[in-house]
Amino acid sequence: MLNKTLNLIDRPGNILEHILVSFLLLSSIIFFLSIQGWTNRCFFVLLIPSLFYIKRSYAYTFQSQEKSLLLLVFLSLSLPTIAIFISQLVRQDWVFKSYDGPSRFLFSILIFLFFTFKRINFSHLIGLASPLTLFFTAGSIYLHPEVLDAWPGRFATSFVDPNTFGTYSVVFTSFCLFHIDVSFKTSKSWFFYQLMGFSVGLFLILGSGTRGSWLSIPAIGIIWLLFNYRKITRPFIYLAIFTLTISCIGSAVFFPQTIERLISGFNEITHWLDNSEVDSSTGLRLSIWKISWQLFLQQPLFGYGNQGFVSYLNDPSINLSASSLAKQTMICCGPHNELISNTLRSGLLGSFSIVSIFSIPFFLFSKNAFINNPEVARASQIGLAFIACVAISSISMEVFHLKYTSTFYGLIIAGLSSQIFSHKIEH
Repeated sequence: MLNKTLNLIDRPGNILEHILVSFLLLSSIIFFLSIQGWTNRCFFVLLIPSLFYIKRSYAYTFQSQEKSLLLLVFLSLSLPTIAIFISQLVRQDWVFKSYDGPSRFLFSILIFLFFTFKRINFSHLIGLASPLTLFFTAGSIYLHPEVLDAWPGRFATSFVDPNTFGTYSVVFTSFCLFHIDVSFKTSKSWFFYQLMGFSVGLFLILGSGTRGSWLSIPAIGIIWLLFNYRKITRPFIYLAIFTLTISCIGSAVFFPQTIERLISGFNEITHWLDNSEVDSSTGLRLSIWKISWQLFLQQPLFGYGNQGFVSYLNDPSINLSASSLAKQTMICCGPHNELISNTLRSGLLGSFSIVSIFSIPFFLFSKNAFINNPEVARASQIGLAFIACVAISSISMEVFHLKYTSTFYGLIIAGLSSQIFSHKIEH
């Protein structure tokens, strides 16, 4: 496995620079859930060489054979910032804090150019980092027992709530899954390393109790099978059955509340529909989404800004259909849906920006997922799983409302996209 770690940057260059860039990239992923602010710091340090190489990176990247798709990727990363700027310009409501998250996507364009120029093997870097991320995250849970007390029955860390914890536990577990060679042609140590990461990831996913992230698991499973079903061997089937059996037994022993949370989700939807219990966890979300729809109808084009909708919550039409707890939760914690949140903030352009930031990279990855080049195909397949997880999780939570989650999304999309485009340069 040591030989693999030496194959992250394909372009010849200064060895110290390569070591520094590799360290920043690896640690930005490894400590994403365990050291507060670390990913953000690494991201901004990476902007320094990105700016230093900007002229050469730009000239190199725009030799790409698919310039129109390249510009679409840039547009998707720019639109969240553009949407906020236009909506604030129309409303004359300038809140610069609103640019914190979206600006990370914009800066990711510089990172993308730098990664393309350096020809970074980002999918392999993800394979190296993801099991360690899960190991360190599992350790950080038990180093802070006060966090477990604050969220009884659910995993979290000192700065990551259970919903975000659950979503990114699924992300890193899927990264491990996509690096498991079902044909057993890779080294045994690499296979075992990824399998251990996957197993720890399952433990963290169940412990988080995050039902919204669990919804993405079938989609990730389908994507994985689509690319791997022909390679599956009988020994792998036996190993998979054993791993899943142990996981089910472990879930029943350590997380008996898992089945209860799954069943309660369906019950909460039923009770909300018949109006017998509207203030459950799921019921509150449904009520907030209903309120959001009514607010959207009143001001669809440019939205309300961050909290501009609050004064509208006492309108008679909303009072008739929403409990006071639903309105208080919306004021305190937002709509619990990324698309709705951006629609309320920036209107139709805000909703379009979120759809684009998911759909355009997804199209790029879909187009290249079956390509003959194994590095491009691997990056594309991992990208599909990543977007599926974050997009599906965004239905029940705001996945970009925290700066470090926006940074991470921009970094991963930039890294995987750059790996694709670096193989499409005209020489």
